[in-house]
Amino acid sequence: MQRYLGPETYAVEIGCGAGFSELFLHAGTLELTDAEPRPWAKRVVDAQELPYADASVDVLIANNVIHHLAYPDRFFRGAARVLRPGGHVLIQECNCSCTTRIALRATGHEGFDFSADPFDPTRPCNDPSDPWSANCALPNLLFDDLGRFRAHYPEFEVVDWAMSEFFIQFNSGGVTATAPYIPLPRAALRVVDMIDRALVSFAPGVFASQRRVVLRRS
Repeated sequence: MQRYLGPETYAVEIGCGAGFSELFLHAGTLELTDAEPRPWAKRVVDAQELPYADASVDVLIANNVIHHLAYPDRFFRGAARVLRPGGHVLIQECNCSCTTRIALRATGHEGFDFSADPFDPTRPCNDPSDPWSANCALPNLLFDDLGRFRAHYPEFEVVDWAMSEFFIQFNSGGVTATAPYIPLPRAALRVVDMIDRALVSFAPGVFASQRRVVLRRS
């Protein structure tokens, strides 16, 4: 994400969670927001009703947020409105691969529903009253068919798209809940990352647990 940020960039992260982005991302302004009050968040923001003026934001960051939205279409329509021409949406999301679905069924941590329609602004894909409600199929439904995505949002050009992570994801120790994991030194993590890259390259539909997407506002 850092390559799209600079000393003059006004970037807004929606759903900042624990606020870890500040440790890794640097911009002229990096405004952390969340759906609930957080000591480190500048303001409470509903990603489906972005409270920013037209063409006023350089970069929107959505790090594992979109699969929690009840109405993803409202977010993308709002993003197209608030981004300046040439601005970017930086997305990191889950990928509902075969192994991800097995893990979700085994843990019951989050769910997935491929019958949802994320392009419908009136039909909820998650519980609108619960910001932690999750449908891990939403990134697949939105981005597996990029032609369909571009047809719905012609304001955006897809400038980057890739799958990633298998062992790294499942050995993360959890984010909103604690999960067992094996603490590994940095050198070992590099080796695991190389294994992940090979597995994801070989069979992304089986192994990839994450994906990144970068959109540019025309």
